[in-house]
Amino acid sequence: MKRTIRASLFITLCFLSGSALAQLPVSLMLPEASPKETRSITIGFTTISFEYNSVGIKGREIWGGLVPYGEVWRTGANKNTLFTVTDDVLINGQELKAGSYGMHTIPGEEEWVIIFSNFSEAWGSYFYDESEDALRITVTPEAMESKYEWMKFSFSNYTATSVDISLKWAHLDVPFKVEIPMETTFSHIENQFRTLPAFSWQGWVQGATYLQNNDYKLDVALKWAARAVQIDRSVQTIGLHAKLLVLNGNNEDGLKEANEMRKEWANDWRSHYSAAEVYEEAEDLKKAEEAYKKAIDLANDERTKQVLMRRIDSLKEK
Repeated sequence: MKRTIRASLFITLCFLSGSALAQLPVSLMLPEASPKETRSITIGFTTISFEYNSVGIKGREIWGGLVPYGEVWRTGANKNTLFTVTDDVLINGQELKAGSYGMHTIPGEEEWVIIFSNFSEAWGSYFYDESEDALRITVTPEAMESKYEWMKFSFSNYTATSVDISLKWAHLDVPFKVEIPMETTFSHIENQFRTLPAFSWQGWVQGATYLQNNDYKLDVALKWAARAVQIDRSVQTIGLHAKLLVLNGNNEDGLKEANEMRKEWANDWRSHYSAAEVYEEAEDLKKAEEAYKKAIDLANDERTKQVLMRRIDSLKEK
């Protein structure tokens, strides 16, 4: 009797479970017709990235057809395109704070509006709200000879502080520029001197050289070079410090350090080479040529000698 009751109860539970499950809206996951893509680039320390569902032409008329002019477009398929920057940047000269944004566009025959919305989770542009805009820019689309079957974002013309970005689809290129203020990169470098790199001369030399090469905060570069000299007095640290003295307008002390370096390391071709660069920066080209020639005499390999000869030849062009 008990076995019969248990069997009846089991059958009843199975029936009830099946009925309950039948009421649940369970969807089957299938491959997406519009593949999801992620593209990113890091300029300096700042990462710029896109997440979007690309969409194909598939024989359709795109501009003014599938994508109407004058209407807000999700810029892809499915969710709005997600645009993320890890630092504050400039988009075509206008500030955009670090964060993730829903990227929408309003295509036009002559101009496009690119929108960065503070709401980044929208499905398409159906619920787009202009009051949530973080930034709007107007750009001019450019015709391309090549045809892009699938919509994509691409990066080009990289510099230490900027990158050109293009939305490309069909025969159209929609460009804009992202710039990273040098102050942002400087802050990332400066913060590292509160960690392990602060204990070695190499880090201070690298930081000072970076600022020198980018002609940025040369007064700070001089202080960083001085710190390198304190940690390790060598041809490399003295040469950099002397050059930065000249770049900061102190020719007298810079030339003095260069001369002293040549005496202290008289048999090292690198000391004469570094001094020549200091003389060259101070516009004493005659003395620079003499120092380069001395470096050639002391250099051990032919390749180094050839490099130094080219530096002498370059003086004649000044």
